Amino acid sequence: MTILIIRAFILYVIVIFSVRFMGKRQIGQMQPTELVITILISNIATMTLEDPDAPLLTGTVPILFLVSVDVIISVFTMISPKFRKFISGSPQVVIHHGVLDKMKLRTLRMSQDDLQEALRGLDIFDINEVEFAVVETNGQISAYQKEPYRNAEKRDIKELKK
Repeated sequence: MTILIIRAFILYVIVIFSVRFMGKRQIGQMQPTELVITILISNIATMTLEDPDAPLLTGTVPILFLVSVDVIISVFTMISPKFRKFISGSPQVVIHHGVLDKMKLRTLRMSQDDLQEALRGLDIFDINEVEFAVVETNGQISAYQKEPYRNAEKRDIKELKK
């Protein structure tokens, strides 16, 4: 039993080190490669804990290898825009000059209801108020409202005082 606890602690430390080394992102902000590697690391650690007869190296070596692969992929994505686009995709404009691009939504496998739900999360309750909306590579929505619906900015207030 003591050996199992020691193995669990060692794997815990290795998994924590690996996740920290990969970077500080929440699950919703992970790129697909990061998510896959995180899931694989947890599965490898679990398999190593479930089989007490298996050497500890059968779990630690693949975990460290996967983290190394993730770091190498991260370096390549920083260096090469083409590789970054291949791995992470690119932002997709789904509303352009106030016009909803239903084909882009379909390509992204996103319904208009999904888009409206994300816009509500940005305090935009009417899709007609949106000038531009972009689905980012991590799945989040960025939106820019039409002129009459935007919050007042400092320059707007300065113009009113003139």
